[in-house]
Amino acid sequence: MSRQHPLIAAAISLALSASIHAAPKALVIDEEDNQPLLQPSYHKVTSNGVRLHLVSFDPRNCALQVIDQASGPASQWSTASSVGKAKSAHACINAGFFNPDGSPLGLVIADGKPRGLINNSSLGAGFFYTNGKQSGIARKSDLSRIRSQLVPTYLLQTGPMLSYRKAAISGLSSKNPRTRSFLATDGSYHWLIGYAESATLEQLGKALTGKRLANVNIYHAINLDGGRSSDLWVSPSVKNGDKTFRALWNKPVRNFLLLTKK
Repeated sequence: MSRQHPLIAAAISLALSASIHAAPKALVIDEEDNQPLLQPSYHKVTSNGVRLHLVSFDPRNCALQVIDQASGPASQWSTASSVGKAKSAHACINAGFFNPDGSPLGLVIADGKPRGLINNSSLGAGFFYTNGKQSGIARKSDLSRIRSQLVPTYLLQTGPMLSYRKAAISGLSSKNPRTRSFLATDGSYHWLIGYAESATLEQLGKALTGKRLANVNIYHAINLDGGRSSDLWVSPSVKNGDKTFRALWNKPVRNFLLLTKK
């Protein structure tokens, strides 16, 4: 048996070490993670002056699904509460952006069926995905790899990213404060669905980045469609729930994120 030259062996060892340390934390959930189990709960908090309405949950006892209306906004469901009540869900929030003709602005996968095209703008900077066992939030650069390796049952491309690996996102807009919807995770089992009463993207990013909110240490956060699209419903089955946050002048949306019992 031939032996490796010591310098070659050292180089291989260094390369392997670098690749391990370069890997992002928890793009997918580790089944052996022993974090405490969260029960779905509603929380009202203020962070950096931004008032937030949050639903904390754990994908070990909950499932987050994309509900997409193939025929366009309001073709089946007009509000988050109408979807949530019909599906006996824990909570429901508006999801991705859509074009004036009602088609999705970005890639959407619902029940394994893809719709829309990959969006290369900041409104498609990241995505939520799940295959029922593994879930996460990732940047668009990981999209091809996640689709091929995990074959997501549900996927929603949206953006911009509000926080990534606990780091602030540069270039977020400091204009147009409005209601915002978002999704956040600690990179493992603890997640948040969120509704901000009024904030710019920059303000919302600062309110989330590096923060511990509702017992969740935020690692990644991503923006959903906001303004007149923001619509959060929380079921009475959720601790401190039975809430609806939706302005009277809201417009119907194309798709929703639905939180159900697993």
